[in-house]
Amino acid sequence: MPGNPRAESGSSVGDRYNRPGQGQPNLWCDWAVCWDGCCITWSGKEKSYSMEPWLRYVIDHFLRAGGHASSDPRFKDFTFDHVLSGTIVGCRRDNKELFAIRVEDNEVTREVMVRADPRYVDYPPLPYEEEIDREADDTRRRRRRPLPEESSKVVPPARRSV
Repeated sequence: MPGNPRAESGSSVGDRYNRPGQGQPNLWCDWAVCWDGCCITWSGKEKSYSMEPWLRYVIDHFLRAGGHASSDPRFKDFTFDHVLSGTIVGCRRDNKELFAIRVEDNEVTREVMVRADPRYVDYPPLPYEEEIDREADDTRRRRRRPLPEESSKVVPPARRSV
């Protein structure tokens, strides 16, 4: 298991933040644990990069028997006896490639069901994509809290008499 690249690197803070840990596919893992803790799922983020490499990383480091993190004392209560099996199907927005990521007994495979078509790269979003975008915008708008300067009353400075 790689160390924390932000805390254990000798480089500057900005540089440490923008580098994945050794062995990690990239900076963002878009797999998340479900509410009950019984499975993992895609986080719902658009433009999820490295889905299969991250899935392999999570399995090899944290789930399978003898996972890389099993020797780390921070995981002493973790069982490392998980077996992942399941399928997720996705469609790339940029080129409409339809794909399936399958996991059977912790082995990850990817199958392209409909090949990418470069003709679709400049097409506008499909209706279901527009709805996803609209819902995401509404959620962001609802969750945003006003900043202190937005909720406080602005008092103009007093005029000086000369």
